Amino acid sequence: MVRSVTPTIKLRQIVSTGLALSLISCLLCIVAGPALGPGRRALLFTIAGILIFVSIYIVALLLRGRHLETVLNKYQAGMDAAIDAICLLNEKYECIYVNTSFVKLYGYDSHVELIGKRWCDYFDGPDSRRFEEEIFPVLAREGEWRGEAISMKRDGTPFTQEASLTQMTDRGIVCIVRDVTRRKAYEDELQRKARELSLENVELEAFGYSLSHDIRSYLTRSSSALQILQEHSTRSLDEFDRYLFGMVCEANAAMEELVNAMLTLSQISRRGLNRELVNVTEMALGIAAELALSEPVRPVAFLVDPRLEARCDPHLVKIALENLLGNAWKFTRHRPYARVRLGVVDLNGRETFFLRDNGIGFELEDTPQLFEPFQRLQNAKSFPGCGIGLATVRRVFQRHGGEIWAEGKAGKGATFYFTIPQ
Repeated sequence: MVRSVTPTIKLRQIVSTGLALSLISCLLCIVAGPALGPGRRALLFTIAGILIFVSIYIVALLLRGRHLETVLNKYQAGMDAAIDAICLLNEKYECIYVNTSFVKLYGYDSHVELIGKRWCDYFDGPDSRRFEEEIFPVLAREGEWRGEAISMKRDGTPFTQEASLTQMTDRGIVCIVRDVTRRKAYEDELQRKARELSLENVELEAFGYSLSHDIRSYLTRSSSALQILQEHSTRSLDEFDRYLFGMVCEANAAMEELVNAMLTLSQISRRGLNRELVNVTEMALGIAAELALSEPVRPVAFLVDPRLEARCDPHLVKIALENLLGNAWKFTRHRPYARVRLGVVDLNGRETFFLRDNGIGFELEDTPQLFEPFQRLQNAKSFPGCGIGLATVRRVFQRHGGEIWAEGKAGKGATFYFTIPQ
């Protein structure tokens, strides 16, 4: 470690010399004073006083210097023990102090080898010029700089460093350096994996869309053939044949519903996001009216708060609300007084929409499965559905940068909360 410059004469020697001179002056005043004239005697006493004063002043300075040296050594010891590499530069950008971590980071054997080297000597051409032309002017103007640069070890090995430079009042600079080569490698690897995963997802979604589209085409042909067969063979079919025929038609319809749901889910991921100010209240009331028309005899109370608005993609949010309101309609089927409410509440400073119903609800342990595709809860298996609706809803709000979660209790209904960041 580079130590501060200290006096080469020991404190005890200086004090002893000063006191000896003062003592000799006093003795001369006592012994030779009577033999001298008044003028010389006064001069001798003056010199003795000056010597005593100077001795005391020197002692005070040395004691203060010793204290400052002790404090400085403590600070140096603290910096020397730091994990980060620390370097102090003078106004000419030359090293006047480096700690042990700095020496090790740059591959040197001793602190002495680094003292006097200019900061730009640690960098190759482009980054060296960058410090001279860009970074040091910013440092002089703003007093600090934070960023990354490519530095060079003693053997010429480049490494990525994260540096923090701070201007001191005496125009010196404190430099704190950290080797982030490994972290940058991890980040680059993560970015590469993310790009590969994104590409694979795009390919998978394209494959799923193509497959679902082709299956729907076959299902349409199958449904048409079944319809024609039903019209021509109704009289010739016995009860068992009609039962089998019905099973085939139901399976065909369920498969078509599943394929349509998969296509919708795929389209949500592929479709561009076009935000606009949407009247959510009006949209929800329109969906509720369509549900009521599908079963006019069902007494379901739809309560929608007025003036609900969101800046969102109207097509995608309508898909989400159709699924949420459709589920509420479906799972309140066995309630004599079904109630569904859509509103908004402030949760931790965030405007959060909620949809609450008094339907069949769900068990707490089933919560993680709610938004997973093809996962149907045990108490919902007696109701129609394909298990993709809530996965589609989650995808819609994720596309908007929001989230959705649910609270509920079996037999007591459910509440779905969702956010649409503006």
